Amino acid sequence: MKTEDNIIQLRIERKSYNEISKILGISKPTISYHCKKFGINEPVRSKPKIKDIDLDELNNYYKNHTTEETAKKFNISRTTVITNVHNKQIPLTPDEVKKRNYQRVMSKRQKLKKQGVEYLGGKCVRCGYNKCIWALKFHHRNPQEKDFDISRYITLSWNKIQKELDKCDLVCANCHDEIHYENRGVSPLPDKQLKE
Repeated sequence: MKTEDNIIQLRIERKSYNEISKILGISKPTISYHCKKFGINEPVRSKPKIKDIDLDELNNYYKNHTTEETAKKFNISRTTVITNVHNKQIPLTPDEVKKRNYQRVMSKRQKLKKQGVEYLGGKCVRCGYNKCIWALKFHHRNPQEKDFDISRYITLSWNKIQKELDKCDLVCANCHDEIHYENRGVSPLPDKQLKE
C-alpha cells in the first residue's frame, strides 16, 4: 500500500496528523498535503468540546480532584480545565500578601543564617557558645575587606555569600560586642567595676 493510501485510510479512521505521523513515521506537512489534496483535512475532534460538558459537574469534580484527574475524567486538556473551572485559590487581602511576603523573606534569612553558621563551625570561636543561632554573629576580621553585610544580601548566590563568610569569624553576641569595644582602643572594664 502506498504512503498516500495509508494516510487517507488512517484519516478516514479519524486519526489526527500527530497520530498518523507517529504511525507512519512521516512529517505532518506531508500528511497535510495529501489530506488537502483529497479534501479530508478538517480537524479531528477526539476530545469533546467544552460546550458539550456540564460546567457545574466539571467544577464540582475539580473541587476534590487535581487538574490532571479532572482532565482525564472529562477527556479534555489540562488547559481547558484550568480556563473553565472556578479557581481553587482564595484571593488574599493586601495585609495577607504583606504577611506572606514577610514570612518568605524571613524563612530565606533563617535558611541563610543556618547555612552560614554551619559553614563557620556552629559555635563562637572565642568562647564556644552554641545554644541560640540568633545570638551568633558573623564578624569580619578586617573591616576594610568587607564587601557587604551578609544578613542584608539574601538574594545573592550561596557561592558569593560563602566568599564573604571566609572573611568572617563566628562569634556570639557578647564576644562580638567585646571585639568591637576592644577595637575602639578602650580596654575592657576590670571585673571589680562590673555590676553583679
